[in-house]
Amino acid sequence: MASTAEYRTIAYLFGVGKSTVSESIHDVSEAIINVLMDEYLYFPKDDDLKEVINGFQKKWNFPNFAGAIDGCHIPIIGPQDSHGDYLNTKGWYSLILQGVCDHKYIFRDINIGWPGRVHDARVLANSELFFKGENSILFPHWLKTVSLPEKDVTIPIVLIGDPAYPLRHWILKPYSNLSSLSDEQKTFNYRLSSARMTIENSFGRLKGRWRCLQKRLDVDVQFACSVIAACVVLHNICETHNQLYDENWDEKDPQDVTGEIENDRNLDAGEKSGVLIRKHITQAFANGF
Repeated sequence: MASTAEYRTIAYLFGVGKSTVSESIHDVSEAIINVLMDEYLYFPKDDDLKEVINGFQKKWNFPNFAGAIDGCHIPIIGPQDSHGDYLNTKGWYSLILQGVCDHKYIFRDINIGWPGRVHDARVLANSELFFKGENSILFPHWLKTVSLPEKDVTIPIVLIGDPAYPLRHWILKPYSNLSSLSDEQKTFNYRLSSARMTIENSFGRLKGRWRCLQKRLDVDVQFACSVIAACVVLHNICETHNQLYDENWDEKDPQDVTGEIENDRNLDAGEKSGVLIRKHITQAFANGF
């Protein structure tokens, strides 16, 4: 998993058959998922959640921020069935890995398996994370008080994402229409984007350590999901135990950012709450928070 070598190359180096290499990777991946995933990949809560919020507050001075979300494309062999669905905007076949990370580059939630052609917003909308967020069971009702010129306001716990994601009461994204933004809105975008780089760095470190994710996974789609999940668990083990990461391992070809979906329909309650929360944080930043 830490190599870009093909199975036949590894088989030759160890003097075994290619099928033996394949079976070994199957067995190890499943063992990692079954034995280690629950211990090293879980959504923060209680004191753990407080540590994540405080960590982001200390590092980025962003109020009640509990994680960054983004999607990453993992190259695969184009499947025979519905192979066009897996062709992404870059012109190669991929699976989407949606991830949420904390301030220590540790993944706290993943969703694997959507075809590369699918938009990040659709992946989110069909995830358990979205269901919990929309039903206000993703986070406890811990409110952060920030002072504005006219009054004090409270900010709930939120995730942050890029423009591809919807604006909700539990997930914030940058302002669009960049040419017409106020200075305060530009400041908000800058600070949110700086904090959001945590997830970009997490994906980079994941692929840097487990380099099989940088090349085409020469396995069927179903097993590719197991390999990706096992690599995420191994990444979390490394980050949890502060293993050295060499910046020279970084992937040289960054992922494309998925475009924003704009529409003119009326805002629902969740979007209105997101708009108001973003406005309050923007004002707090302008007020010296």
